[in-house]
Amino acid sequence: MIYLLAIWTAFSFSVQDTIPPVQQDTLPEPAVMDTIPDSTYADSTLIEEPEPEIPDTVYVWKYKMQQTMDVAETDSSLRWINMVNLFDRFYGKSGAITYRTGTAGRPDGLELHSFETRHLNMELEGMSINDPLTGAVHWNRIPIRKIKEYREADYGASYYGQIRLIDHYLTQPRTYLNFDESKYNYRNLDFVFTQNFRSDTNLELSFWDRRDGGSYNRSDVEGRQAAVRVYHQLSNRWLLKTMYLNNAIDREESFGYIVNDPLLFTFNRFVETPIENNASSNQTSSDIYLKAQYRPDINSAVRTEFGLHYQTNKWSLEYSADSLSTDFKQTELFVRQNLTYGGTDLTVQGSANWLSESTNRNLSKSNWLGGRAKADLNSRLLSWLNIQGYAVSEYWDDSRFSSELSGRVTFFPDSRITLSGFGGVMNRAPDLQSLYWISDIYDGNSQLQNEQELTMGGSAEVRVLDWLSTGVRGDFRLNENSIFVDDENRFTNIDPYTHLSGTGWIGLDSRLFEGELSAVYKKFLNDSENPINQQLELSGDRIWLKGNLYWKSYLFDRATFVTAGVSGVFSPQAFSTAEYITPLNRWQHGTNPTVNPSYHRMDVDISARIRWFMLLLKWENVLDGVNQPGYFESTGYPMPERRFRLGLRILFTN
Repeated sequence: MIYLLAIWTAFSFSVQDTIPPVQQDTLPEPAVMDTIPDSTYADSTLIEEPEPEIPDTVYVWKYKMQQTMDVAETDSSLRWINMVNLFDRFYGKSGAITYRTGTAGRPDGLELHSFETRHLNMELEGMSINDPLTGAVHWNRIPIRKIKEYREADYGASYYGQIRLIDHYLTQPRTYLNFDESKYNYRNLDFVFTQNFRSDTNLELSFWDRRDGGSYNRSDVEGRQAAVRVYHQLSNRWLLKTMYLNNAIDREESFGYIVNDPLLFTFNRFVETPIENNASSNQTSSDIYLKAQYRPDINSAVRTEFGLHYQTNKWSLEYSADSLSTDFKQTELFVRQNLTYGGTDLTVQGSANWLSESTNRNLSKSNWLGGRAKADLNSRLLSWLNIQGYAVSEYWDDSRFSSELSGRVTFFPDSRITLSGFGGVMNRAPDLQSLYWISDIYDGNSQLQNEQELTMGGSAEVRVLDWLSTGVRGDFRLNENSIFVDDENRFTNIDPYTHLSGTGWIGLDSRLFEGELSAVYKKFLNDSENPINQQLELSGDRIWLKGNLYWKSYLFDRATFVTAGVSGVFSPQAFSTAEYITPLNRWQHGTNPTVNPSYHRMDVDISARIRWFMLLLKWENVLDGVNQPGYFESTGYPMPERRFRLGLRILFTN
């Protein structure tokens, strides 16, 4: 009843004619200008001229994110999507196959073009949010409702993503309330308060409670996120920013459910049995930064950035065979410089790192010192030619050294045609878990060699009409010395194998409709007799067919804007999915011993915005029970059955 009352109250206020138009939260002019007394009122008897008053003014700070990356999402695109984890965007992205484990808040696996989970890297406001133990991206640390822009580089030997959060400049207080609810204990409540106490000083406070159940026994997840952000403008050229972001997630761990034959799995939540009945895990992290930013003048983007990052990462797991825990603390000093000359942009950055693990329980080494350097280059040499590239190197004092060199050349032979070729080489050191892990079941291997990878590919996109486009992309990746867990539960380098990926799509974007149809094909190839290589070879062809179509328009004399449509996935081919190894909190691709049968899924979405109020309705898995009792994305972890999700996005201004 309280929720219905809140909805009605917000709706009533949102449609009142007395409410002024929505205020834009970015200002091209000074955010606030205090009134300066008129000179005609000055005392003419004074001999000394008074000191000039400096207006209490802040000019909006512009950020030029790395030009070697493409814009993947913005706050404008994300606000229409009913999701609480940024990882879920890949479910509908062309070229991607996702391996989710049934409930939001768990680690998920991904194959994007020829990238596997271990190839992904993500930065949040300049801080890496990859797990220091396994190297995997910790997607649940990302405050999705605060994202201003998300950029990605998906053409090199590794995948890189960068996230910048929204800055607020209005002096009036603003309060954001985001709420999502569904059955099986699915709920998300996100509260944000922000205010400029002076036009040059902003404070933001937020708290996010999230949970999901998935309906099956031992599948509940409960998480919390709290954040404090402050910025203060020292002058028109210098800005100080700081943030504290804390995340905590408690998970019941099923280790998957007993599956003798996926075709005979009943998908009955009252009958199916988890492998572990009392296992649970906790993952907690804190991210703190203090940084200074410099720009030459008020019309320029930030050119120099330097400061301090401090991060903690805790993980623990209790199950029948073992008790595991790690506790990492990392300190990083960093500097970043952006340079522009003509049509060329260069970004160079460097950092010095200290990393420690304090439990001394499951790792044979506990302290590391290291450094990292990266350079990004983007050059528009000619109107029809663009070159992008980056180089990365990283060294740690235990003799681990990693490097990568990747690039892309893009041609524009016609205003409607885009052609590109790309590739990269990578020499990557083993992660800490694979080298130093100690437990009752799994063991690290200090003799592991660096992984060597070579990638290349190309893409072509044609805009057939102003509202219709089509494209294809192909990727080739040669992997040598890749690190896997073998049958003896020990980390090992396997023999070389090849990963092939091909994607095609047709996109629609007109005044009333938008949508996309895409198909992706992936396959592992090798001729080795190594048992793991043989598993990859026999894992099957991975095929996903995807589609979405949305109608969009103003209604009620332009009082509201509505989008409505359907999206879905069809996997026509049986194949071995990626495998989540719970005691290692780690994904491994192509080695799941159970073949996953064909499956399908369809969702229905309706979103409406009425001034400062948004309503998001989503019917998940509406074809549940049609020609299939349920489905797995990752074999052993059933996805939720049909359910309805309600989402609210409300902005209060005082």
